[in-house]
Amino acid sequence: MRLVAVLCAGWAVIYADRTVLYPLLTVIGREFGLSGVQTGLITGAYFTLYVSGQLTSGLLAERFGLKRMLILYCLVAAVGMAGFGLAAVNYLALLAVAGLHGLGAGAYYPMAYSIAIHSIPGSARGVASGIINGGMSLGLVAGLALAGPFYQATGSWRVPFLILAIPTFLVALLYRGAVREVQIPARRSDSLWRMLRDPTLLCMNLAGFCVLYGWWVLLSWAPVFFQTERGVSLTMSGLYTLVIAFTAIPSGLILGRLSDRIGRKRIILGMLPLMAVTLVAVAQVHSRTGMLLVLMAYGLVGKLAWDPLGIAWLGDYMSRTRPEAVGAAVALFSFTSVMSAVIGPPLTGWIKDLTGSLAGGFYVAAAVALVGFFLSLVPADSGRRGTTP
Repeated sequence: MRLVAVLCAGWAVIYADRTVLYPLLTVIGREFGLSGVQTGLITGAYFTLYVSGQLTSGLLAERFGLKRMLILYCLVAAVGMAGFGLAAVNYLALLAVAGLHGLGAGAYYPMAYSIAIHSIPGSARGVASGIINGGMSLGLVAGLALAGPFYQATGSWRVPFLILAIPTFLVALLYRGAVREVQIPARRSDSLWRMLRDPTLLCMNLAGFCVLYGWWVLLSWAPVFFQTERGVSLTMSGLYTLVIAFTAIPSGLILGRLSDRIGRKRIILGMLPLMAVTLVAVAQVHSRTGMLLVLMAYGLVGKLAWDPLGIAWLGDYMSRTRPEAVGAAVALFSFTSVMSAVIGPPLTGWIKDLTGSLAGGFYVAAAVALVGFFLSLVPADSGRRGTTP
C-alpha cells in the first residue's frame, strides 16, 4: 500500500507538470506570435523527447535498476520545469525546455508500472493500477485548475512552472527513501525486434496508441477550443477540462477491480466505442451544461479509466510469458502509445489552420478510437480471469 501511495503521488506531480501547459498555450502562442501548427509543436517537442525517455529508461533499467532510473529521470523533469520559467526566452528555447521536461517525465510510466507489476500479485493488479492511475486524475485537476489563477494573479505564464518544479524535485527525493529496488528475475532473452513482432504485444501497443490519440487531442486542444469557439474564459476552460478527472477516478478504480474478477478484454471492448462517441460529442455541444456532461462521460470511458485495464492486461501477459522482460515491454507499450502525442496535437493544429475549427480534429480522434476497438479484438483475455497463472 505504501508503494501504491507513493507511485500515485508521483503521477499526480508529473501530470500536473504536464497539464499546466495546456490552458496557457493561447497565452504563450500570443507572446511568441505562433500559428496553430507551431503551437501544437510545443507539445510535439515535449512528447518526442517523452517517448525517447520511455524507451531509453526501460533499457537502462535492465542494467542499472528501475528505482535508480525513476529517480534520475524525475530530477531531469524538475530541471525542465524550472527551464520553462527561467530559460524559455524565445521559441527555440521554449521547444528545448519542453523537450527536456518530456525526457524526464517520459520515464515515469515504464518505471512506476514495471515496479508495480513486479511487486503486486495479478489478483490485485487491476485495482492497484487504478489507484496509481488516480494520480493522473489528481494531477490533471491540479494542473488545469492552477494554471489560470496563477497566471491571472501574477501576469506571467512562467510562474506556474516555477512553482511546480519544487514538488517535482521533492518527488525524486521521496523515491530515494520510500521505494525498494526491484529484483528482475533474469536478463531479457528476447530482442526488442522480436517483442515488436509478437502479435499480442503489437495489437496491445497499437490499441494503446489509438486510445491515447484522442486523449492528447482533447487535453492539448480542448481548452483552446472552449476559449476560441465556445466563448469560455481561460480559467474556466481549464476547469471545464478537469471535470474528466472527477468521473475518471471512481471509474478507473471500479473497472480495475472488476477486471481482476472477470478479465480485462470484455470491459475494454465495451469502453472503446463509447469513447469514440464522447469525442464526437465534444465537437457538437454548445451549451455549458452539455460540455460538462460530455467531458464527464469521457472520464467514465476514456483514457484515464482505460489505463488501469490496459497496463494490467499487458502485465498479465508478460508475467505469464516473459517475466524478465516486463520493463522493456512496458517501455515499448508506453512508447508506442505516446507516439500519438507526437502526431495528434500538431495534426489537429494543421486541421485548425486548414478549416478554421478544431472540430475536425475531434472527429479524427473518434475514428482512431474505433480502430483501437478492432485491434483489441485480437489478444486473448487474462489467463484465469485477471489472475496470474
